[in-house]
Amino acid sequence: MRRQCLALPRVGDGCSACDHEKQLKDLSSLLLLAVVRWGAYLLQWFWTYAWHLPLQTMRLTGFFARLVLYVIFLLPGMMFGLMYWAFAGENIISVSYKEKGGRRHTCDIYLPRARAPSPGPKKAPVVVLVPGGAFLLGHKGYVTMLCRALRSVGFLCIAVDYRYWPQTTIDGMVEDVNEAVAWSFQHCEAYGGDRRQLAILGLSSGAHVAALLLTRRAAQEKRSSSPGLLSWSTSDVLGFIGLGGIYHFHGAFMSHLHAKGIDFVLQRLVLGESEAVRENRSPTVLIRRDKDLAGRMPPLLLAHGTSDKIVPQEQSETFQSVLSAAGADVQLIFSEGEGHNDPVIHSPLMSNHNTVQAILLAMKRWSSKAKDETDPQEIFQALPTWPRTPLSVIQVARLLTPF
Repeated sequence: MRRQCLALPRVGDGCSACDHEKQLKDLSSLLLLAVVRWGAYLLQWFWTYAWHLPLQTMRLTGFFARLVLYVIFLLPGMMFGLMYWAFAGENIISVSYKEKGGRRHTCDIYLPRARAPSPGPKKAPVVVLVPGGAFLLGHKGYVTMLCRALRSVGFLCIAVDYRYWPQTTIDGMVEDVNEAVAWSFQHCEAYGGDRRQLAILGLSSGAHVAALLLTRRAAQEKRSSSPGLLSWSTSDVLGFIGLGGIYHFHGAFMSHLHAKGIDFVLQRLVLGESEAVRENRSPTVLIRRDKDLAGRMPPLLLAHGTSDKIVPQEQSETFQSVLSAAGADVQLIFSEGEGHNDPVIHSPLMSNHNTVQAILLAMKRWSSKAKDETDPQEIFQALPTWPRTPLSVIQVARLLTPF
């Protein structure tokens, strides 16, 4: 038998060496993997914090710079609206719509002028206006020029103020507007309004809040065994008018806002942290899930400017498509070349009342049972003819505005 050489390692020793070498290789692979992962994390961190934040800062700075230039350029016209709301407007009454409410729980009532021609005393149709403000900053005075035009043709206007983020969430905004609508039904006739002809009008984020209120109200009525116990019903509402409205918080819309400088972090804080929360706050999604809700909605008029920079017209198109497919009475009109601010700023400054005329015609159609034989063209003659800001000035303003 051959003797084993003492210089050679034993079998057991050889395996230990191989295992040690294998462990070193595994450790090297783990270290390499850790370096790669940490490198990817640092790269992501660099993109998010060292590059992303300056990029968003530049975008947001550009957004506000354009907004400041826009305000300065149109300052005389905006001062006209401010002076009308604060001093010059006659028969504008401010009241609180919520018992023990805060300063935000108020509304301005614009008493109607006698509709021309007016065959005797008559209750006025009512429009409850819910202003926008990106869910962050808004005010009931924002719609004063639109109310000036509406009251001139006989509408009783109720401009609602409500809390914004961070004072409350979107759900709190919906509750505030619900309180305001309930108050309007209870008290509008004391100011010459007709509660049977009460419509709700929302602009931008205000259109979202109002549409979400109606959608949730419809769902509540469907679930309730005694819907008559509610303070008001969707069937009591003559119609809904949405101007440049937001109706679905989907990813593409959030990316669109992000590209404007409104960061995803802020959007999640305001719109909802999770996709599930945001979908439950989206009227388009709620009606798509339950088509029965469309049958409980009042008639709808949606209007959108084709040059809206902040709210894509796809928002109104998709909402209209979902409502129409579910059997709702909905009409969608586009305002060629108009932007987000046109219904409340640009059009009133030009005495261009196409939006007001569309509202009047829609409400006349919705209230066909009211036996109003007045020719709309005669009513249009009472619309304001001043101011007459030149179109060239408004075109420059449309270029400057970030909206």
